[in-house]
Amino acid sequence: MYGTHMLADYIEQLCDTFRDGICVTDHRGIVVLVNQRHAVLTGIPREKMLGMCVQDMVQNGVFSTVLNSRVVQSGEKISGVQHLFNGRTLLLNGYPVKDASGSVVYVITTIRDVTALAELREEIAAQKELLETFQALSNDAAGIGSVQYPRILQSRAMQHLYAEAAAIADTDATALLLGETGVGKDVVARHIHSQSRRAEAPFVKVDCGSIPENLIETELFGYAPGSFSGASKNGKAGLVEAASGGTLFLDEIGELPMSMQSRLLRVLQDWEVLRVGATSPKKVDVRVIAATNKELEKEVVKGAFRSDLYYRLKVAVLRIPPLRERRADILPLALAFLGYYGKKYRKQARFSEEVAHILQEYSWPGNVRELENLIQGLLVTCKGEVIEAAALSGIRPLTSGTDEAASGRRLPSVEGRSFKSIMKELENAVIEAGLRRYGSISELARQFQVDRSTIFRKAKALEAARKQ
Repeated sequence: MYGTHMLADYIEQLCDTFRDGICVTDHRGIVVLVNQRHAVLTGIPREKMLGMCVQDMVQNGVFSTVLNSRVVQSGEKISGVQHLFNGRTLLLNGYPVKDASGSVVYVITTIRDVTALAELREEIAAQKELLETFQALSNDAAGIGSVQYPRILQSRAMQHLYAEAAAIADTDATALLLGETGVGKDVVARHIHSQSRRAEAPFVKVDCGSIPENLIETELFGYAPGSFSGASKNGKAGLVEAASGGTLFLDEIGELPMSMQSRLLRVLQDWEVLRVGATSPKKVDVRVIAATNKELEKEVVKGAFRSDLYYRLKVAVLRIPPLRERRADILPLALAFLGYYGKKYRKQARFSEEVAHILQEYSWPGNVRELENLIQGLLVTCKGEVIEAAALSGIRPLTSGTDEAASGRRLPSVEGRSFKSIMKELENAVIEAGLRRYGSISELARQFQVDRSTIFRKAKALEAARKQ
């Protein structure tokens, strides 16, 4: 068994295990011990340091400062900054070692490279930026995926689709999801992520159509410190960086401005991202899933979408059928949404036979989103335990091939009414139908080609009228 008297034989090896440089001097400032890290940081070999007086090294211009004399005089810990002849800057911490009478007999000085500290701060700042980005995404992450959101695969079309999705999920290939508004591209994208090897990593959704054009560059790619007035002094990670290791879902990719399409192309080509105001790019490891309700080939011909980006995205393509082409899913989905929102609102209700028939036969121009919004509204406003057909305003079964029959719209009564009140009823019906179909005020405003504030004002007035 080794005794404590043999520890001195190993003291140099023990000190060499530390990441910081270590220099031990006696009370006169004579160096009695240095570790290998000290030699690396100072550039002075261990053999030349031992036996030297540190005060002499200051006079000779080797060191700019030493802590030995101040620690000996004060008997306390002293910190300082060392500027070496080789241009390196070091952070010093001097600690006293005292004898039984309280006199300082040795001084241990630890040395840390300021450059290494700066790199550590950058790493911590980068982690903080990612954390802030994830916190900004927390509301989205708390939506579909964190609860038992309905997913129905009764139809052969959807069974085939999810079989293809499973094959895609097992790879890291870029995927492109095509389909009308409201068919469930978001749900399919999350399913691919959940079945992939990246399932435990982040799923970051970017709605390319809802981010203002003047903000989309910084939102997607982040920015370096001091890039513009009002920017965070530490910079900010973009959504592409936030998705590193996981999946980046670019919803409504067809709405991405041309200038941003070239930036995104670089990500897909080189798997690196350049922050706004930065001079050097960062490598990212992301799996990209894009989605659109547009025919991108037509957009390419029109010059509204880059052909090189389109072909980069067109690796694994899934076309999600509209709800009217998978009628076997309609009623099961309606029942699933009824149960889903029933648990959420702690309210139970069921469909009458007539309602079930109407839901099954309706054309659903807004697809699953329209169905979901309708069921949610029916449940919230239902006063009994049975949802009756009278509650289905504007929803009628498809009885002919005409657009009027498909939409189920009827003109309001004109008997004894002013033109203004008739037009107001028509406007409200159009807004209600539009919100059911497109799911959001922003999308409805885009489809109607009016300012978002106009739709917001009218929708708010409609809601207020219902409460009266």
